[in-house]
Amino acid sequence: MSKVLLRTVLVLLAVGLLFATGCKKAQEEPANSPGPEQTAAEEPQVVEEPDPNQAGQETVQSPGEALFVRHCAVCHPNGGNIINSEKPLDRAALERNGITSSADIVAIMRQPGPGMMIFDPNVISDQDAEKIADYILKTF
Repeated sequence: MSKVLLRTVLVLLAVGLLFATGCKKAQEEPANSPGPEQTAAEEPQVVEEPDPNQAGQETVQSPGEALFVRHCAVCHPNGGNIINSEKPLDRAALERNGITSSADIVAIMRQPGPGMMIFDPNVISDQDAEKIADYILKTF
């Protein structure tokens, strides 16, 4: 299989996964959302903060993290890169590729190289793209 065809297949699979996981998350409802049987007279329940060291516990995502998971994590799981392993999102690799600021990351999102889909402002707003870029710089 040629490299171009293989990359095309991987991108299509990644996009399919992105849409499949995005739709699934939109349908899920939080377990602690109030039901119709609860009234305003009931006392509020104290909810303990989850221990991030406990397996299976979900933690609250920042807006940048939530956007990253929705738009980027399919191809960049844990800051990696399933399309081009030479271009993960860790700081050393970003710097090696001349990416040192959130503006640089947003520019790549807007005009990516081969293998990465374009995220124009109609797909991800400038404000959301900046949140994603800041998340990447702080996390990886």
